[in-house]
Amino acid sequence: MDLILKNKYKIQILSESITLKEAIDGIAYTLNISLIETDELKNIGITKGDSIELFDNAYDNRQCIQIFSGVIWDISKNKKSKKITITGKERTVVIEESEDEYLWADGQTANTRATVICKDWGIPIGSFAGTEIGLTKDKRKESLYSMIKKDLKETAQKGGNLFKLRMDTSLDLVELGSNSIIYKLDNIIEDLDAKDSLDGAVTQVKVLGKEETKKKSKSTSTSGNEKELTLSPVIGVFKNNTDLYGTLQKIVDDDKIDSYAKAQAKANCLFSSGETSKSLKCCKDINVLRAGDNVSIYGETFIITEITHNLGSGEKMNLTVMKFEDVRRKFYSE
Repeated sequence: MDLILKNKYKIQILSESITLKEAIDGIAYTLNISLIETDELKNIGITKGDSIELFDNAYDNRQCIQIFSGVIWDISKNKKSKKITITGKERTVVIEESEDEYLWADGQTANTRATVICKDWGIPIGSFAGTEIGLTKDKRKESLYSMIKKDLKETAQKGGNLFKLRMDTSLDLVELGSNSIIYKLDNIIEDLDAKDSLDGAVTQVKVLGKEETKKKSKSTSTSGNEKELTLSPVIGVFKNNTDLYGTLQKIVDDDKIDSYAKAQAKANCLFSSGETSKSLKCCKDINVLRAGDNVSIYGETFIITEITHNLGSGEKMNLTVMKFEDVRRKFYSE
């Protein structure tokens, strides 16, 4: 395993502590590594913002591949132990830190809008999956990452597929579960915890329309009119599994929803019987797996929602997985 610093300095990794962590709802793939601060490291003179890459032999064919590329985000040094701890983050974290304002036209797709942002900001584009679903016109003033993430959520809520950003030297927009190889984890599972909870359950959705404010004249003052408080009009109330779990209601107040059909579609995205997930500890690490990839567990296919690769001398991994529709409800419904 080799660590490349500043695009040119190679350091061979032997038994150092290394972890790679990623989550579907996280901003960036994160590398944590602890090294002895040798004279070689001192001479390199690494600082925050420097490039950092990690290369290892791929799990399946043992060919040397890049498994991480990003920038140094944090550096900590301990004088007594002579250890240096480095946190590297995938470059999507930079997109989170930059803000702008855009006025988006009706019917544009999420990948079209992301392409515009990348061209405006000089962000190199890698492979962009086609998101296909036309989105509602909107005005946005927030971080670039938040804009793109909102568009990906709206895509999912309108019945489209699920997508995630990834970035090494260029930005990729990948469809969840699109990995070509689906690894079977059955033979490397050390421990498995299954969770089935009513946390986050929604059995009834009340969708509100746009509130029409009325004005009334003040009887005791001539300073003008004041707004009369009124309840928002209700487009519809939708139910699912209330007979099984009781009424667990969520209110939706969204100006983009202006018809009963749109309200029904929104409700269908929010209905949930709770959270069902599996947490696994594996005795081997598959270093090419990422959050959003499909894996197979005892004949069933799941999406990885969170993964930690423990590299170095004891190569293991921990991951949390969910069924596809549970991922849609938990991470893409709001």
